[in-house]
Amino acid sequence: MIPSHMSLVPLSPERRAAMQAIAEVERRRDSGAAGADFPYARAFFKHLRGSQRLTLREIRLFAPVLSAQELRGSRDSWLRAIDILIESRGAGCYLPLPAGAGYRLFPEVVFQKTERRRRQDELHDEKYTRQRHREACLRERAYQARVGQAETELAFHTPATVASWSARWSDTLPPYALEAMFFRWSERFPSLSGLERWVFEGEPLWVLIREAGQLACEALPQVTALERWMVPNKLVHQAGGVSRG
Repeated sequence: MIPSHMSLVPLSPERRAAMQAIAEVERRRDSGAAGADFPYARAFFKHLRGSQRLTLREIRLFAPVLSAQELRGSRDSWLRAIDILIESRGAGCYLPLPAGAGYRLFPEVVFQKTERRRRQDELHDEKYTRQRHREACLRERAYQARVGQAETELAFHTPATVASWSARWSDTLPPYALEAMFFRWSERFPSLSGLERWVFEGEPLWVLIREAGQLACEALPQVTALERWMVPNKLVHQAGGVSRG
């Protein structure tokens, strides 16, 4: 069953009195009638209790444990807070009223706050997701840039010098990336024609580098000379222009 204060036709006496008070005060203002102090609070208690007397009994509707001693000297503060609460339809709940004092009169405020908090959480999650995606894209671009740089540098090495390339990049890129570059690169050199990939399955990169160096040492001098000319670093700068070395 729907609670009485949540029904579309307000069965809750407090909620019904609040709606009647708002309608009455706004009707008076539209007609230009002068209003007394705390018009919403007075109209609310008139419709609820049949009297405009604002005593401790009335105010205890919002603060059941309020004592006469606590009310003494602060009555106007309580009435002003109740007046604002009703005028704002529950949106403004200020001291000395306790938090949530208007939920029984204006239950929609609870829903609005819950929805606002839910939407804020969704926006936060979306922002965090976008941020993580952006960071992941930046990391991927940085990684691809390092891969491209490593592969470019490898193109300038021969089997005799590839160990220095491995030493430079082995702590920067994962072994599987370096191994893939190495095998693509190795296909260019006659001295490494006997290097079978399947033979070195599961072997660390340094084993491949060592084998490449050993094969380079065993290669014929003319093969070694040819391989030195195969790397794309034969352009040298000279005064008056660029010529091939």
